[in-house]
Amino acid sequence: MRYILNGKVYDTEKSQKIITYIKSIESKEMITAYPKYRHTIYKTRNGAFFTHIGKHVGSTSIGFKDMDCIQLTNEDEVKEILELLNKIDIYEKLFGKAEEG
Repeated sequence: MRYILNGKVYDTEKSQKIITYIKSIESKEMITAYPKYRHTIYKTRNGAFFTHIGKHVGSTSIGFKDMDCIQLTNEDEVKEILELLNKIDIYEKLFGKAEEG
C-alpha cells in the first residue's frame, strides 16, 4: 500500500518490514476502551521509519473497525519498541551491537 504524509510517499511494498506487534490505542469514542490494533514498523530506502496501523485485534462485539493509516516513527521510538518487546536480534541488526550492562 502507498500512503502520502507530509508531501512524501511511503510504500509498504518497497520498504523493509521490521516488526509486527499488537498495541492498544486510546479510543476517543469510549473513555474506558483501549482497542488493540496490529502495528507494523517499516524502514524506507531513505532510512525513514513509519508505522502502519491496521487490523483491529480483539472482540468484534464492541464494534471497533480496522484502521488503515500510517504514522511517522523516529529512530528513538523504534529502539524503545524493540526494547519493550525484547527483540535484541532486530535491534542489533538495525542499530548495531548493544553494549553489555
